[in-house]
Amino acid sequence: MVEFTEKSGETPEDAIVILNTKDSIEGVNAEYEYLGRKYGMRGKDWNLKLQSLVQNEGKFYDRMDLIFSDGSEKTIYFEITEFFGKGFGL
Repeated sequence: MVEFTEKSGETPEDAIVILNTKDSIEGVNAEYEYLGRKYGMRGKDWNLKLQSLVQNEGKFYDRMDLIFSDGSEKTIYFEITEFFGKGFGL
C-alpha cells in the first residue's frame, strides 16, 4: 500500500516522500492522487503548470508547480528516490 509522509512539501528538504511503490508509474499516479486529496479536482480546482525533475544531494524530487482556479500558485515537492526510474529500464 502506497504511503505518504506528512510534510509540507514546500521545499526539497520538506518534500512529501512517497513510499511502497513498485515502479515509476505507480509513484507518479500516487503524486496525483495526493494532490487530488489535498487540493481538489484537477482541471477544476487546480491545474499543473509545470512538472520538473530536481536532483539534490543524491535524491530525486518531482517539483509540481500548481495553479489554482483563483489564480494563485503553489509549488509542491515529492521525494521520489525510492521509485525513480523503476519500470522504464533506467
